[in-house]
Amino acid sequence: MKQRLVQWLALFLFTLGTGLQAATTIYVATAFGPYKSTDSGVTWTQLYATVNNPLLSNRLNADAITVDPLDPSTVYFVRGPSGFYKSTDGGQSWSATLTLGYTLAGDENHPQTLAIDPVKTNVIYSMAYPTSGGPVILKSTDAGATFAPTTHLPPPTDYPSQYPGGVSVAAITSDPSHSGVLYAVGADYVFKTTDFGNTWTQIVSEKTTGAEITSVYVDPSHGQTLYAISNPGSCGPKFFICGLLKTTDGGNTWNQLSGLASNNVFSVAIEPNSGAIYVDATVTGLGVAALKSTDGGNTWTPLYDKFSDDPASGEIVEVDPNTASTVYALPVGYNRMYQSVDSGADWSYVLFPQGCDQPGACGGTNSATNFVVAKSAPAPPPPPSISDNGVVNGASFQPGIVPNSWVTIAGTHLASKTDNWNNSIVNGQFPTELDSVGVTIGGKPAYIYFISSGQINVLAPDVGFGSLPMTVTTAGGTSATFMVTSSQYGPAFFAWPNNQPVATRQDFTYAVKPGTFSSLTTVAAKPGDVIILWGTGFGPTNPIAPPGEPVPGDKTYSTATLPTVTINNVAAKVYGAALTAGAGGLYQVAIQVPSSIPDGDWPVVATIGGVESPTGVLLSVTK
Repeated sequence: MKQRLVQWLALFLFTLGTGLQAATTIYVATAFGPYKSTDSGVTWTQLYATVNNPLLSNRLNADAITVDPLDPSTVYFVRGPSGFYKSTDGGQSWSATLTLGYTLAGDENHPQTLAIDPVKTNVIYSMAYPTSGGPVILKSTDAGATFAPTTHLPPPTDYPSQYPGGVSVAAITSDPSHSGVLYAVGADYVFKTTDFGNTWTQIVSEKTTGAEITSVYVDPSHGQTLYAISNPGSCGPKFFICGLLKTTDGGNTWNQLSGLASNNVFSVAIEPNSGAIYVDATVTGLGVAALKSTDGGNTWTPLYDKFSDDPASGEIVEVDPNTASTVYALPVGYNRMYQSVDSGADWSYVLFPQGCDQPGACGGTNSATNFVVAKSAPAPPPPPSISDNGVVNGASFQPGIVPNSWVTIAGTHLASKTDNWNNSIVNGQFPTELDSVGVTIGGKPAYIYFISSGQINVLAPDVGFGSLPMTVTTAGGTSATFMVTSSQYGPAFFAWPNNQPVATRQDFTYAVKPGTFSSLTTVAAKPGDVIILWGTGFGPTNPIAPPGEPVPGDKTYSTATLPTVTINNVAAKVYGAALTAGAGGLYQVAIQVPSSIPDGDWPVVATIGGVESPTGVLLSVTK
C-alpha cells in the first residue's frame, strides 16, 4: 500500500506540473514494445504492434523509435533482429518490413538508432549488421517500405590502410533543420553527407581532435554548431580531449568544453530558441546528474542527480519541442521517466505500466532504451497563389517560357521557407520537389532551383508549345491553374547591375563597366575582344541534352541554329552558341565585339529562330 501511495503522489505532483501546458505526445521504446503518452508523460499506454507475419510475432521489443517531424501520427520503431515497423495512426495499427540479410538489433557498443530527414520525411536511416562485416547504414526512400545500404563510409584520411574497406558505423544523427544532411560516427571518426548518404566527407579525425568521438548532436538553430561526446577512456597521453566537444564551423575545428567537470557524458539536448544546453554526465561529487548551460557550454549548473543508481547507464535528455521550459530524462534500462516543467529546476517522475506480451497477459517489469518527443503538427499554410503576369523568362523577366530554359514565378505563399537545390541534387538529377514545393507545366514536373514565399525559379521541362497550364503545389495545397505561353525560342541575356549583360572573357574575367561591383576590379569590353554572353531561352540543341540533369561535358550541345548578335545595330561575329557543361538551361554565346564600336554603353540584341532578345540590355565598351 505504501508503494502505491508514493506512486500516486508522484503522479499527482507530475499532473500539477503539467496541468497548465499544452499536452505533448511522447513515444518510448521498451522491452515490451512501444509506449505512448498523449499528456506530456503523465499517463502511458502500451501499443500492441500486431502484424500478420509469423516471422515478426511474439513479444515486440522496441530497440529504437522515432516520429515523423512533420506528422506526429506517423511513428517508426525497430524490433531486432530484422523488423522495421510503421504506424500512420499514432500507434493504433502497424505495418512491418523485413530487412532480410541485415540485423537491426544493436548492442551495448552500438545501440540501435533511427534517423529521419526533416523535410523529405520519407527518407529514413537505420544502423544494421550485414551477414558479414561491420555495421552499415540502411536507407529507405519510401517511408520504410524498402531499405538499401547507403554508400559505405570511406577509409579515414589519417589511417586509410587500417580500414581498407571503409569505416563501420557506430552512430548516426540527422540534421534537424537541413534536408539531406546526416552525420555518422565510426571508429572514432565523424563523417558528413549532404546528399542523403550518396557521398561522405570526413570532418573529425583522431589526429585533429585528439578524441575518440562516440556521438554527435546538431544545434537545431545553427547547423554549423555541433556537439560531440568522446569516449571517457580517451583521456590520456594519446587522446588529449575527452568529455564534451563543440564546433561552430561545421567540424573544421573543435574545442573541449572544459567548464563541464566531466569526462563521461551520456547525452546532449539543445533548446532551439534560447540555445540552452542540457547534458547528462557523471560529475565528481554528484554521480550521474543533469546539468545546464546558458552560455554555449562555458559554464554549467547542476540540476538533478537522483535519476538512477547506476553510474554506467546514464540518462537520455530531451527538450520538449513544443514547450521550451519542459525537459525530459529517461534512465536507460529503467521503467520510469523524469520531467521538469521549469527548465530543469525541479523534477518529478512517473513509472511505465507493467509490460504485457498481449492484453491481459501482464506482469513483466519494463525497461526503456530510448524515446522521442513528437513535435506538434504545424498549422497548414495557405494555398499558393501565382500573381497576374507572374510567370516570366528567368533572364528577361518578360512573359512566356521556353522548354528546357529558366523560368521565374512570382506570387504569394509559394513556399514556407527559402531554399535552393544545392543539397537536393541526388544521383545527378535535378529535384522536381524542394521542401514539399512542386511545379508542373503542361502536366510535367519542372526542376526546382530556388524557392521562397514570393518567388520560385525553375528549369522548365521538355514541354510542347502554345498555351499550357501551370500550377504550384505546397503543403498548403495547389494553386489555381495559370496559363502560360510556351515558345520554341525566347532568347534573353542574364543581366548585371544597370542592365549590363552577364559577359565574360575567355578566361572568365568579367567584361563589365568598372565600379559595377564594389569589391571587384572589372574592365569593360574592348573593340575586338572575344567575349561570352550568358543567357537562356535559345531553344533546342544538337545533340539534344539529357533533361533534368547537369549538361554532360563529353560533347558540345550547340544550338540547332546559330543566333545573330548586334551591338548598337552592328553585327558581331558569332563563333558559337551552346549549353554550359555542368549546368542546366544556361547558354553561352561567344562573339567578337566589332572593332568599329566606339566607347559607350550600347544595346545588345540576339536573334534566333526569328525571335529577338529584349531591348534595354547595354554592353559597356571602352577602347
